[in-house]
Amino acid sequence: MVKLWAEKETRNLKRLAAAGIPCPNPLQLRLHVLVMDFLGKDGIAAPRLKDAGLGPDDLTAAYLEVCDLMRAMFQRCRLVHADLSEYNM
Repeated sequence: MVKLWAEKETRNLKRLAAAGIPCPNPLQLRLHVLVMDFLGKDGIAAPRLKDAGLGPDDLTAAYLEVCDLMRAMFQRCRLVHADLSEYNM
């Protein structure tokens, strides 16, 4: 079951990238292990939304960007993200 999930995740990430929606690039899939691009700089991971320390204006901009991206994700790829928590963004 986990192998099928990894295969589906790989296909979905490729669909998102082809539609111009920013996402990690799947680099390698072996059995149930999916390796993706590192999101960050100089070995330091990009902060999750909950750790980004954004002010009110930046939070509003981030919210609007997420709304636009989720709309594009559905309209172009027919995909719906299942976990938009601050721990996953």
